[in-house]
Amino acid sequence: MVNEGLNFDMNEIMGFVQSYAQDFSISRVIGSPSKVLRNFLWRPPTIGTIKLNFDTSFMDSTNVSIARVLATDREGQIVGACTYPSMDVANAFAAEARACERALYFALDMGFKKLILEGDSLTNIKNLNSNKMDRSIFRPISQSIWLLERHFEEIACHFVPRDVNRAAHALAMNGRYRHTPCF
Repeated sequence: MVNEGLNFDMNEIMGFVQSYAQDFSISRVIGSPSKVLRNFLWRPPTIGTIKLNFDTSFMDSTNVSIARVLATDREGQIVGACTYPSMDVANAFAAEARACERALYFALDMGFKKLILEGDSLTNIKNLNSNKMDRSIFRPISQSIWLLERHFEEIACHFVPRDVNRAAHALAMNGRYRHTPCF
């Protein structure tokens, strides 16, 4: 697609539309966009807790997603990071759910016990924080995540807009060019 002399890939357009729809729904729930960003400034976790920010990039044309996990400590220091490709992913929502699952596997591998999970998919975060049984097509992923949560002493899930953590999102975009996991 060409607009004002610029070429746009269909995946870029879809990503923009999905981000816009998500931002719109957030602003309706919380208030104005400036209020949203003000409420989501980075805050350090408590001592002994690791903050895991997860994200994904999804290529609709190939059904490939790249999960990205960035682990930070109380001082904001990066204590671990990884990218992980997944094949045959149904859609962007499934890709986000798989990225959350990947974040928990990564935390297990790293030996983290107390976690704060942060992601930019409001739907997935609401699902993780819900006490209701997931009846969606993502139920197997949700059940896997809930089983993984049992391995940790403490775990909290929070929504953060993509604009708040651009470095972490950049890692997900960079992961598109890798075909194997990277730690």
